[in-house]
Amino acid sequence: MIGFKNTHNQPIYVNRAQALYVTTFEEDVSVIALAVAGAGGKPVTIHVRGSVELVSSKLSAPPALPVPAR
Repeated sequence: MIGFKNTHNQPIYVNRAQALYVTTFEEDVSVIALAVAGAGGKPVTIHVRGSVELVSSKLSAPPALPVPAR
């Protein structure tokens, strides 16, 4: 799960496997479309803070390696 802030500064988490695409909404606000059907069968969208480049890079980055137990 990848953490973002929505446009109300609330933390939200996105499963990178469910992200269909990222597009620009306005300056420093991006829209993430999810592989979840909403009303009318259209993808559910989430508005998050950050440019398309930033959001896309966070979603495409490899998952962090787990910390070995001691």
